[in-house]
Amino acid sequence: MKKWILKEQPGKAFRDKFSNYSPFVQTLLYQRGIKTKKEAEEFFNLDYEEGLNDPFLLSGMNKAVNRILRSVKKNEKIAIYGDYDADGVTAATVLNQFFRELKVKPVIYIPDRIKEGYGLNETAVDYLKDKKIDLVITVDNGVRNVLEVESFREAGMEVIVTDHHALPDKLPKALAIVNPHLDEKKYPCPYLSGVGVAFKLVQALIQKIGADKFSTGFEKWLLDLVAIGTIADLVPLLRENRILAKYGLIVLAKTKRKGLQEIMVRAGIDLDREYLRSDQVGFGIAPRINAAGRMDHANIAFVLLNEEKKARAEELVDELEAHNKRRQDLTVKIFKEVEKKDFSREKIIIDGDRKWPLGLVGLVSGRLSDKYSKPVLIYMQEKDRIRGSARSIPGFDMVEVLDEVSDLLFEYGGHKQAAGFTVLNENVNEFKRRIRKIAQRKIKKEDMVSKLLIDYNLEFDEIDDNLMDEIKALEPFGLGNEEPVFEVKRARVMNLRMVGSAQKHLKLTVCKNCKKNNQVKYFQCIGFNFIDQARDLNKGDLVDLAFNLYVNKFNGSENLEFRLIDLKIRSKSKT
Repeated sequence: MKKWILKEQPGKAFRDKFSNYSPFVQTLLYQRGIKTKKEAEEFFNLDYEEGLNDPFLLSGMNKAVNRILRSVKKNEKIAIYGDYDADGVTAATVLNQFFRELKVKPVIYIPDRIKEGYGLNETAVDYLKDKKIDLVITVDNGVRNVLEVESFREAGMEVIVTDHHALPDKLPKALAIVNPHLDEKKYPCPYLSGVGVAFKLVQALIQKIGADKFSTGFEKWLLDLVAIGTIADLVPLLRENRILAKYGLIVLAKTKRKGLQEIMVRAGIDLDREYLRSDQVGFGIAPRINAAGRMDHANIAFVLLNEEKKARAEELVDELEAHNKRRQDLTVKIFKEVEKKDFSREKIIIDGDRKWPLGLVGLVSGRLSDKYSKPVLIYMQEKDRIRGSARSIPGFDMVEVLDEVSDLLFEYGGHKQAAGFTVLNENVNEFKRRIRKIAQRKIKKEDMVSKLLIDYNLEFDEIDDNLMDEIKALEPFGLGNEEPVFEVKRARVMNLRMVGSAQKHLKLTVCKNCKKNNQVKYFQCIGFNFIDQARDLNKGDLVDLAFNLYVNKFNGSENLEFRLIDLKIRSKSKT
């Protein structure tokens, strides 16, 4: 059972200062650390022209731009070295589109997740050397590849690293490194995504060349890709990222890319709209792009994003749909296999198997971590090593933990909450022992209690179209600006039923008296996969509800409904 925790609420002084906003908006501004009216205005009134940062504030940018332009002028052979997830594929596409606009055809190299793993590798060095590449530009990777960058240099290729991952103790000796973590005190948005960094590079190049040399609106038409990678990679949607996501979702709604149009059709996203929501990217578009790299090769997704013919785009999306379906089925299968084992006495879950595809271990880790509120490391066992993915809980920095056992690791990298690792077989047992020991030392019992953070306690008379408009003004939602979670107490269940093809979803009608006029107000609720919560629930019960508020559009009508996150029975009906 989840522990509900109401987030800190603003005091009288804060509310008085922001008296022109509703109590709900005041609360959300306070929780997002907004302290001045100017910050509040900037939060709501996102300005693309004024809000984006100067790309040349990033150290290494000027050097990277000059080298790229020299390479273009000299007709040198350029390679874009990408990554196999949605962030990496969109980053590679952004850079590819830039070069194509200049009539330059770069070589695209995206490593095979299973055969090559993440980042630069020796196989790629040999391949690109054979292609007589002069300049390699990485996107969404490279900052930890000290040895591999040196191999490229020894093979006669210069390397520009653009990346957004945490910095290692030792940086590679690349010609230039563009990474916002190098400039955390100088650059106003140090948590750009990989595609965000690639976009800033393109912005800098356009500034240097002159916007008049590019087709009308070229820069802004890249924002659909930027929004996808930014949202998919779960970077904080604050500051510059918020602007990129906001305008990117607008561009995505009217994207010219045949591949994205077809993906949205398959994801059930209406193409006749002015704006998309971040959850439509996170749950509809990004998983399909990611499915290519997880189940086969990310080249499929890259080709699709760059495809200009509708018929070919449809064929490629058919492939992605098949991969995505297989990905969903296998993820559930592996999840159940891990659940059969008893990890109840462990503070951390570590498990692996030869049959578990490397592309799925991160998804399984994430689901297990969410369910059990524990750090999870899931891996694929290979002939001479294990390769896996870790997901963590607040307060347990996974990169710091892997740093502590770095002497046992063949390679690793990532973020506080998500990381990848490779361990040679002779070190696996010691790796597990030491990781468990660290978890035992650092994780407290209360850290493993599943918590649900509530933003705001609602009364029924507050729930109206004005509230929904205020919620929409807070979009786009994502890490750091999460969709508001509301709580309603003592609502009466008027009727309930299970819906869906497998009867797994709970449909409720609840009611409550409004405080202002004592009139009864009714709302519909949907709880996806609420089988367990529905078992003891009956008509007439008083319940507390935690939910997101959304507009349900059906048969031409629009109604405010609750999308349930959790439910607690306060008292049982006596009838």
